[in-house]
Amino acid sequence: MIKDLLLDILDILFPLLLYQLVCITNYNFYKKDLRRQMLLGLCCGVAIVLSMLLPTSITNDFDSDLRTIPLIIAVLYGSNVGGTISFILFFMCRYLIGLDNILIAFMTSLLIYAAAYPFAARFNKKSPQFRFIISILLTITAFIVLWGGFTLTNQMPESYSQFFILQVFILQLITMCMAVLLMEVTIKAICMQEQIIRTEKLNVTSQLAASLAHEIRSPLTSIKGFLQLSLRNAEGKNKKYLEISMMELGRMEYIINDFLNYAKPQMESIGVFPVSEILFQIKDEMEPIARANHVDLQMLAEEDLWIQADLSKIKQALTHIIRNSIDATSASKGQVSIAAYRQYNQICIRIRDNGVGMSAEQLSILGASFYSTKMNGTGLGLMVTFRIIQSIGGRVEFKSVKGEGTTALVKLPTAPDLQLKA
Repeated sequence: MIKDLLLDILDILFPLLLYQLVCITNYNFYKKDLRRQMLLGLCCGVAIVLSMLLPTSITNDFDSDLRTIPLIIAVLYGSNVGGTISFILFFMCRYLIGLDNILIAFMTSLLIYAAAYPFAARFNKKSPQFRFIISILLTITAFIVLWGGFTLTNQMPESYSQFFILQVFILQLITMCMAVLLMEVTIKAICMQEQIIRTEKLNVTSQLAASLAHEIRSPLTSIKGFLQLSLRNAEGKNKKYLEISMMELGRMEYIINDFLNYAKPQMESIGVFPVSEILFQIKDEMEPIARANHVDLQMLAEEDLWIQADLSKIKQALTHIIRNSIDATSASKGQVSIAAYRQYNQICIRIRDNGVGMSAEQLSILGASFYSTKMNGTGLGLMVTFRIIQSIGGRVEFKSVKGEGTTALVKLPTAPDLQLKA
């Protein structure tokens, strides 16, 4: 019996390996949620059928208890679409096998489905640790439900000793760990592909931005010089027109500097700075803007958090994210909260607002070249923000729900110990 269960592990893992192969080799397919969920549901359904039929057909519903694992995986990672497909395949196979107690098998599997369903909606957005813990807890729950159901109805074979039941339970946990590992490796591989694609796009765009900025800056300098000479002798309306021209030239220079910062952020003065001090400075600068937009700006920063960066550049990056949050909540009385804390060996700066939020499609292309959710935005500000934070070894993550708000999480490396002591 245990040998059959060990073979069942292969029956379950093989379809998941096939799912992993398809997703890793076809990035565009993975990004289409419905197709991905249908494929996962089909693979998990096949795993359930194989578990029930191979190496021999089941003789009772505790005989192949491992089939609950692909059902849980389908619901959690494939949402209601994947879970429903797997459940239908299970029920069809169970019906065709023709064993008694089909109602008990149906009800226990339905309870397992129902237990996993509440976690399915945002399961893929949770941390890997959270996903692993929930999967294990649901596996334990499924075992208790199945074992308890057949024990209470006196359907458990008398030949099954407590030691055998313990072995089944341990094998179930091991199989779930292996299945979750396969799913997490798939997610990690896709994330790496996304980072590679984004990096390639950034490099191409930065080269274009640098060449464009340098080509424009030279004639712009000449134009600005002649305008300054003309201003000395200008009077009346001509002087006013020249002053407006100078203001617009200044705006153009600001945009060109953004292009250059995006192409290659220049860290002119690297130092070690306390995060709390940086954030308090930004809060003081942004407070008048927040009040003008009827936004409550709150901040909470842990002490003894230090980063190594160019002070003006990191302030520029964080200010832009905070300003975006204020703009997103300005339509009504909103709230923007800033928190800084240590997580493992990283410093996290979380900027959260309760504004308009973004759709999944908008979120997926956020930070792309010249993309902006604002009507008159150029997208340069966020592009520069990404480049500055990447240049000091950090990264930015966004989570958002349409109509509920957005959370930006900036993760930065801590300053080296030698720098702190200096």
